[in-house]
Amino acid sequence: MTHRAADRWFGLPTSRDELLRNMLAGVLVGVIAFPLAIALAVAVGVSPVAGLYTAAFAGAVASIFGGSRFNITGPTAALVPLLLHVTVNHGVEALALVGFLAGLMLVAMGLLKFGRLVRFMPGLVVVGFTGGIAISIAFGQLNTLLGLRGTDGRLEYFHEKLADTIAHLGTVEPASAIIGIAAIVFLFAWQSRPQRIPGALIVVVVATAVAKFFDLDVATVSTKYGALPRSLPMPTFAWVDLSLAMALLPSAAAIAVLAAVESLLSAVVADGMSGQSERHDSDRELIGQGLANLVSPVFHGIPATAAIARTAAGIRNGATSRLSGVVHAVTVLALAIVFAGVAGDIPLAALAAILIVVAYGIADVPELARLLRRAPREDLVVLVGTLVVTVVLDLTFAIALGVIASTVLLLRRLISVPVANDMLADEPSRTQTIPESLRELVRSRPDLLFFHAQGAISFHSAATFESMLSGHDERPLLLRMRDVHHIDSSGLITLAGIIEHRERAGGRLVLTDVQPDLAPALRRFGIFELLGADGVFATTEEAIAAIPARPWSSMPTAGEID
Repeated sequence: MTHRAADRWFGLPTSRDELLRNMLAGVLVGVIAFPLAIALAVAVGVSPVAGLYTAAFAGAVASIFGGSRFNITGPTAALVPLLLHVTVNHGVEALALVGFLAGLMLVAMGLLKFGRLVRFMPGLVVVGFTGGIAISIAFGQLNTLLGLRGTDGRLEYFHEKLADTIAHLGTVEPASAIIGIAAIVFLFAWQSRPQRIPGALIVVVVATAVAKFFDLDVATVSTKYGALPRSLPMPTFAWVDLSLAMALLPSAAAIAVLAAVESLLSAVVADGMSGQSERHDSDRELIGQGLANLVSPVFHGIPATAAIARTAAGIRNGATSRLSGVVHAVTVLALAIVFAGVAGDIPLAALAAILIVVAYGIADVPELARLLRRAPREDLVVLVGTLVVTVVLDLTFAIALGVIASTVLLLRRLISVPVANDMLADEPSRTQTIPESLRELVRSRPDLLFFHAQGAISFHSAATFESMLSGHDERPLLLRMRDVHHIDSSGLITLAGIIEHRERAGGRLVLTDVQPDLAPALRRFGIFELLGADGVFATTEEAIAAIPARPWSSMPTAGEID
């Protein structure tokens, strides 16, 4: 591989200054990712070291092989509800297998060029399920934040968890509650202005020091998960279980879709922040994320995806290449080995506080509130429906509901847009693409009918199209196709039916201004053959000139075909 090819593939720094900036950015992002990786692992019920290994190994692989120079990959809050669903129903051991299956799906999506398709996910659906995920995360951390005792960690659904929390409010541990609430207040105040030192790191250090100094009786990482290992993980495939794989496929598919959406959104945000002309490769990004999730379980990690906040932090601190993501991974691994003993003393309430603030951030509460106030009512159905179903049921159902609802609303709006109009209609918007000279020519031929078609003649518009053009008027009908850019099988069948109907009624249909891209489909379906040699003209002017004028005594009103 040549130096130029290597630079294009790996996005390597081209100068010493750029090299140092990327290394520094990687170290800073690694420091930010360290406490988050611990908190996110704890949130899904696995040892904190699993989150650290995920950030290290999945993060390095995704940075090297992904399609974005800037994406920082690791455990993310967006995946927490899905991973909790897996642990509750199949146990913690299933996380490795479901992550591997999701990785295979992501690689397949990339190879099949699904990168661009994922970006067509309706925006309100993304906002809705992101808000639902945030609510699930925040309420899921209340028990830990308040130090409640006796709660049932096997509960999966939101209403069950909330009822369980309310029932055990009498068991609040004051020290945990104070640490957690103080941490939330500090984090919101700290992040109100850009800071060089991550607030999560300050919370972890201060909370750990306070708990140790005052010998507080609070739950910590080591009291729940034991001592953390201080050595590199050995590769393992002990999690392979073919009998369990089939049961995990729906969850793996949901994780793959969410990881794809989250990673590509992060890449789009990174492109905008970087100011560079080179954009990410969406299909390669899916492959990179897939490879990361194939490697993560081998090294005791959990499913991962790109993290928007960590990616943005890297760019703000000078990241310009993949090197920053690799250095971030190495930094997390080094910190895991060096500070494993100290990490065991971190109060769980402090980690819960970090996750609650992270949930607030991923929900983008100000934007959500603005949409709830100003979005059209029909769109609110999609937004609120997706959010509620995400919280109450499952993200898989929520995405399906949101996409289906968005499609139905889109079809309703498309149906309301007329696919054909009388060329002499009074409303300017319907005839704005028709030159005034042509309109004058049309007015001079009352013995002909003139309609202008537009948009797509498809299954959604075929019925309206047919009702407008299948009349009993015997005058030749000229249909201007200049603004029709797509016609599907339903449209072709309908058009053929209109031609036959008008011929039976003693009339005829003439097509004009057919777009070159549309002509092959019309010819292949036999439309040109039905119309005959004198049924298709390059322009409406040519068609008018070719049809002899004749008197017309029974003149309908504009747009009327009875």
